[in-house]
Amino acid sequence: MNTTRRSIPRRAAAAILCASFGLLAVAGPAGAASVTFGTPTATSTFGKGIVFTEAISGSSFSEADIVLRLPGDVGPSVVRLNNSTASSLTYTLDTLSGQLEPNTQVTAYFQILFSDGSAQQGPVIHVTYLDDRFKWQTLSGKRITLHWYSGSASFAQQALTLGENGIAKSARFLGVTETQPIDFYVYADQQSFYDALGPGTRDNVGGEANTVTRTLFALIPPDQVSYAQTVVPHELTHVVFADGTDNPYHSPPRWLNEGLAVYLSQGYDSSDRSLVSAAASSRTLMPLTALTGLFPTTANRFYLAYAESVSAVDFMVRTYGQPAFVKLIQTYKTGASDDEAFTAAFGVDTAAIGKAWLADNGVTASQTFGPQPAPPGPVPPGWTGSGGQSTATGQPSAGGTAGPSTGPGQSGGQSTGDNDSTVLLLSGLIAAAGVALMVIAWILYNRPQRRPMP
Repeated sequence: MNTTRRSIPRRAAAAILCASFGLLAVAGPAGAASVTFGTPTATSTFGKGIVFTEAISGSSFSEADIVLRLPGDVGPSVVRLNNSTASSLTYTLDTLSGQLEPNTQVTAYFQILFSDGSAQQGPVIHVTYLDDRFKWQTLSGKRITLHWYSGSASFAQQALTLGENGIAKSARFLGVTETQPIDFYVYADQQSFYDALGPGTRDNVGGEANTVTRTLFALIPPDQVSYAQTVVPHELTHVVFADGTDNPYHSPPRWLNEGLAVYLSQGYDSSDRSLVSAAASSRTLMPLTALTGLFPTTANRFYLAYAESVSAVDFMVRTYGQPAFVKLIQTYKTGASDDEAFTAAFGVDTAAIGKAWLADNGVTASQTFGPQPAPPGPVPPGWTGSGGQSTATGQPSAGGTAGPSTGPGQSGGQSTGDNDSTVLLLSGLIAAAGVALMVIAWILYNRPQRRPMP
């Protein structure tokens, strides 16, 4: 399964940007140029885009923009329009190349800039991008609204019940209170499902949780209700996990997120046990540190990654108990690092958990993959550190120390003070350059994003 994780918000920066745009809207001396905005419209068509239009009249202007805000964005995005006229503004948001998923709410407004530097903001537009290819039916529960277009009402009720029970189970286990609504879209055929998630969707994905928009998508043909017993609670666990750990600083490792979703939806079953056991026997078990980010793309390693993740969660539950996971979630909520959160919950850091999990599967030393440190090479002339080698002879100096080389005009007792001064000067310059780069990066990062011209 797949989960779209919440972007890290910069609330303060976003607030400043919003305030700045508000000031621009009223800036300018009395009697400054102005326009009259008409009633804006936004027409959404699945797979094509959202067309924003608005009529204007009044003074001439030097520039017209549209300001867009999408869920999860750090701040507003500004697009300069190149197709505006004196009487109308229009912009098409491409929803396909940007992989905008259905049920995404978009906020926008047009903005006019005048030659004197003043600006005027039009009415705010709210529109939801929907998959309008089907005639959706809806069924609402306590927290979940199920959307489906194929299958009976009984099928929908089964899926909704699985969802409500699944979210209640996950919330109980992780100590999270769930009150906000969730939309769940059920697709009956694979192609429609993949079209909804976008062109980058992997072939082996059967469900996705977009925790930013609180929207779940699942591929469940009406004649395969048994699959819903797994995929529905799995995806809902991602929402609970995201709500419980959401913070502005740090996201937990992927293996923990996916491992809990599998554990709470189907448990550590015989199929996953066989995969882990076979990998342990062949010494191809991946360490948990390899599963911190994206999972492997090859099919065998992809499924092994899920099997290892639920195996690790099962080991932690058996070793430390369920209450420790409540503590883990609560600590992550504070923005703690992985080691800080694990130590608070289990008394040991992530490396210790990984080592203990390997040992629980009979692996006492994992095989090392990837780049390794290069062997030590020869040292430069004049090296006075321990364990050095003379570059002239290639032999270790007496006592394992290479003494300073002497030559014409060079004394064997030469002071290293000049070298120390050079090092200090270079260090100072590097530090100053680093600070300057950080300031420039902060300024650029907090500028509104400018989308490509339509």
